[in-house]
Amino acid sequence: MRPFILCALLVSCAPTNTVQLTFGTNGEGLDGFMCRDQNDRLLLERLPENGEASLVFDFIDLKGVPGCRTGQLVEWCKTRNCVPRPEGRTCAPWSLGGKPAETRALLRTQLGEAMKKVKGHVASPDAPDDFVLVRVVGTTEPCSDIENRPTSEPLASNQLLGCAYSCPVLLDRVETSVFLGFDGFVENCSQGVLICSAEKLSWKVETTDGGAP
Repeated sequence: MRPFILCALLVSCAPTNTVQLTFGTNGEGLDGFMCRDQNDRLLLERLPENGEASLVFDFIDLKGVPGCRTGQLVEWCKTRNCVPRPEGRTCAPWSLGGKPAETRALLRTQLGEAMKKVKGHVASPDAPDDFVLVRVVGTTEPCSDIENRPTSEPLASNQLLGCAYSCPVLLDRVETSVFLGFDGFVENCSQGVLICSAEKLSWKVETTDGGAP
């Protein structure tokens, strides 16, 4: 078994007996943190004035090895209980460091710099021994609230900031960094963030506040 440590975008990590996460050399995995809602408003605009937020790390139990695309994962999970492992959740305080940049290119750079702030966060000291999906969710909920409730309870949909996930991976066999990304090609992808961050992978996801995600 290996410790599981976040190696943020564009940061070089010393070789150790760890599994490292990456959003890609140029931040290509950060699309899930650049989504807009139905009103064309960035989810990142939900950040409070002090900019404080949280990154929630989960291992999603897959009960096997499905494909990597969202459709393949959700179809697979129709007949399986694909949920976060209760013992695997961790949370790290996080901040964007200011208001979201106005252009997509600048926002990607801004997010990359912000992710460096959680370099070295131990997502798990003891990674699972079977295939899982690694997920990170951004939310304005504080870690103190998230860590004091079970993983079976959903994260507040109206406080979600973004989401990224890996392909199914057997962490004990990983020889390179694990890439986290988001399966979406449009900016109005708040529904995709809702699906990605749900307490159970499914097409049918309800908002926790009864409104739009």
